[in-house]
Amino acid sequence: MDSMLLEILANLLILAGVLVFSVAAVGLFKFNDTYTRISAVGTAAGLGISILVVGVFCLMPSWQNFIKLILILFLQLATSSIGSMAIARSAYLTGSTMHPGYFDHLAEDQGDPTEHAQPDDDIEEPRPDQSADDDDDTTLPAT
Repeated sequence: MDSMLLEILANLLILAGVLVFSVAAVGLFKFNDTYTRISAVGTAAGLGISILVVGVFCLMPSWQNFIKLILILFLQLATSSIGSMAIARSAYLTGSTMHPGYFDHLAEDQGDPTEHAQPDDDIEEPRPDQSADDDDDTTLPAT
């Protein structure tokens, strides 16, 4: 009875993971701009594969598979979030436009650097008699 319940749970988890991937695939065609598509793919990569792998683990539970499960979940969640952010950042930096109606929170930070750049007050200017190799801040004891 317990084995049958675990198998039903495993099949439901696998079905839920496939459903997350299916919804993300539909989202790739339905969403209007790059950023919402990246959100759909990032969610499917993180959540969908995690649910799917946990379902497969429920079909074949063992200590070796549990260690593999933890490793897969850690690597998948780390790489999917980093990958999604890298793709979104490159889309933003290359000028991919947002669908009208969205507010660009980063646009105010992307002004002309010559207009807004201020020199740091805590950095000392090098002295004219100081060479480029002599910029070490450590002091040697007097001998």
